[in-house]
Amino acid sequence: MPSTTISLERSAYELLKARKRPDESFSEEVVRLLGEAGPSLSGFLEIITEEDGETVANAIEAVRKEDSVTAQRKSRDGRHHGRRA
Repeated sequence: MPSTTISLERSAYELLKARKRPDESFSEEVVRLLGEAGPSLSGFLEIITEEDGETVANAIEAVRKEDSVTAQRKSRDGRHHGRRA
């Protein structure tokens, strides 16, 4: 089968190398992780580190808190403006 050469940053190569199964080629690994339809949640979970997972979880929590505060302010401001009218 024809092949194509790609360049990866060393960190990306090390991520792939660390998660590559002993019985698969890098091409097989990329197909397994990305699949035909693109990245999947299971593929993401196979490549994300615990530290990165915690970073993502913390970022999601921060956005949720921000959204909650923003919604409360809008609700409060809406009621306040409603009484003035």
